[in-house]
Amino acid sequence: MKKHIVIVGAGFAGLTAALELDEREYKITVLEARHRVGGRVWSTTLANGEIAELGGEWINVKDGKVLSMLDRLGLSKTEVGVNFLRRKVIAGAPVPFAEQAVAIDLSAKTLAGMPEEAITSGTIRDFINQLPLSPPQRKYFFSRLQISYGLDLHQVALRMMEVYTPNQQKSINIDGSYFRVTSGNMSIAQTIADSLEDIRLGHEVSQVGYSKQGVTISGNSVDGPFQLEFDGLVIAVPVKVVAEFEFQPPLPLPIKNAIASIAMGTAAKITVATRGRPTLRAYHDVETPFWCWTGNGGDGNVRKVITAFSGSVEALNKLDTNSNDPAVWFQKLKSANPDLEFEGDPVMVDWSGDKWSRGSYSAFSNQATDQIPFLTNSVGSVFFAGEHTAYQSATMEGAIESGLRAAKQVSEELK
Repeated sequence: MKKHIVIVGAGFAGLTAALELDEREYKITVLEARHRVGGRVWSTTLANGEIAELGGEWINVKDGKVLSMLDRLGLSKTEVGVNFLRRKVIAGAPVPFAEQAVAIDLSAKTLAGMPEEAITSGTIRDFINQLPLSPPQRKYFFSRLQISYGLDLHQVALRMMEVYTPNQQKSINIDGSYFRVTSGNMSIAQTIADSLEDIRLGHEVSQVGYSKQGVTISGNSVDGPFQLEFDGLVIAVPVKVVAEFEFQPPLPLPIKNAIASIAMGTAAKITVATRGRPTLRAYHDVETPFWCWTGNGGDGNVRKVITAFSGSVEALNKLDTNSNDPAVWFQKLKSANPDLEFEGDPVMVDWSGDKWSRGSYSAFSNQATDQIPFLTNSVGSVFFAGEHTAYQSATMEGAIESGLRAAKQVSEELK
């Protein structure tokens, strides 16, 4: 008789685990609190019919697991046409592309020459402050990283720096291409979900009872309270949501402490349709800060859409994203792009206010980084996935990586 595994969370991590286990002939049920799949990857259609990304967007040419998943699902990718790491500074002292590249190269070389003990105790903020950069270089570099991590950089471990590559666990893409899924990044999740028989949306899990013999899942759905029993469980929801589950018995202290140690970045996105076809661009406002970009579509033309991203509490306060009114940010976007005319209303999401994510993605302090190994430990018949459990954390690559790893654990440990 097939073992019945429940996956809690229909983001990239959970659906990857579900796909793998389904192909290994487990019986699969997926429970998702939202009324859509995809989690923090969310594609939307704008007023002019263009597809835009409100969540995870950038696929690095080195994101092998994402690219392999596209091939596996028969989905096509489109090269964006702009480089995530090269941005024209539009507010603040200019920093030419060559100087931006110098800062990245210098940070990589400096890290390569540092003693390991200095790296394991350092923070990104302190590290940037010690680099021999010009004031404009330093301010831009600091701004770009802070909005990417969504957290004050003194709270982020130096080991999580984009150019730190122990055992090739992370690798920066300085000159390579970036992609998005032609039909929208959420197509990855939707295509997997369409291949599975039992996806239950609107199911909010609150309690998990577990032993080596199986699990009992309790919560609420649109039809009322539910309690379900399975042979095993993969929890693949954002880390702050995991922390709110009631486990019986309580999780082992090392796992519980590891989960509690992780912070979530604070970030938001805004996107809006354009009337005409814009030129390719990547602009960065150092003063607010935020950045915005356009990109190519599947037909080879620039899409009629512009998107912006910002992170950190300070930046989002300036953009008034907590009000859920995009007016302040939209005005800044219009000022930064005076050549564009817009069609329809802008669409904005502040991920820090999202009930089912509690932030944009995980951000690791030194304490949290030390505890990463505990995040992948199973307990009883419970297994953990999600970008926060992967060394490629905060990425779609990390989410898929974690789903593959969790599925392998289930196969090996629940034979």
